[in-house]
Amino acid sequence: MVTETPVFAALLLLLVTLLAVNTSLTRMRLQIRLGDGGDERMTRAIRAHANAFEHVLPFVLLLFFYEQSGACATAIRWFGGLFLAARLGHAIGMLRGPFNLLRFGASLTAVLEVWLALSLLRNLL
Repeated sequence: MVTETPVFAALLLLLVTLLAVNTSLTRMRLQIRLGDGGDERMTRAIRAHANAFEHVLPFVLLLFFYEQSGACATAIRWFGGLFLAARLGHAIGMLRGPFNLLRFGASLTAVLEVWLALSLLRNLL
């Protein structure tokens, strides 16, 4: 029975939704109807939202399958918690924070995606 993954799915979807709202508000504030209008702030908002979505969906699917494969709740919490922190750091770094926060968030995201995929394969084989 899946018990841990839905919590992280909900939290990560909230992050994606907040980034979508930020994109819409930025678009309205800058009066940009389509695209980025050549404005770096708009480009950052668009990419922060898209990048989060690009990584959140595959990760949640992997986390779900990992939990289904018999992983312990503690492992699910660690993977989910670290991934949430990585995505928050990445979003903040992309929108207005220091570049090192963006780089750290992106690196931790990649490491967790590979580690989770390999952990799932280990459980299945």
